[in-house]
Amino acid sequence: ITRRKTKISYLVCHMEKYHKQEVSPVEEENERDETFEADNPQIDSERTKDNYHMSFNTLSYTEFINKRLNELGLRPRKDAVVMNSFVVGSDKTFFDGLCKIQRYSFFSDCTKFFEVRYGQENVMSAVVHLDETTPHMHLNLIPITPDGRLCSKDLFDKPKLQQLQTDFYEAVGKKYGLQRSKEENQAKHLSTAEKKKKKI
Repeated sequence: ITRRKTKISYLVCHMEKYHKQEVSPVEEENERDETFEADNPQIDSERTKDNYHMSFNTLSYTEFINKRLNELGLRPRKDAVVMNSFVVGSDKTFFDGLCKIQRYSFFSDCTKFFEVRYGQENVMSAVVHLDETTPHMHLNLIPITPDGRLCSKDLFDKPKLQQLQTDFYEAVGKKYGLQRSKEENQAKHLSTAEKKKKKI
């Protein structure tokens, strides 16, 4: 008797850092509509209308950042990291096993985890993309420390990123039967499309 191996699905949480001049291109890609001219062949513009937000504000990303910095009285250097962007999800096998409501609940739980951990007031957008091969979410936040500083390095140094992976898995991954993926192996679980996006 030949036993069929069960495919293991991993919880993916990959982060990128952006400076102020890099924010607008990321927003354009994340917040795209049907008129967005993509050079990514995996984007199906006919399905772009199905993308949706888990967290949304009426300001542009740059306006959100400027407003938050003004509220805190911060004047960062030009080379400061002002946005951390996370790609959150799993593989196609995992999402194919979920109904629409379950998929929504998964992304909702992911969003709530980041809002609680880093402050809802610092999350500028969390948008779910369904117009590519595999569903995934882009969650963007401004890296404000608990004592009110803009400092991505303090929030996301290597030990804290490793702890984030562990805590995210414990809070969300386990609930949905996913396996924890080591931080250094995150990239291999991203689709070709995601690898292109993070190079904007």
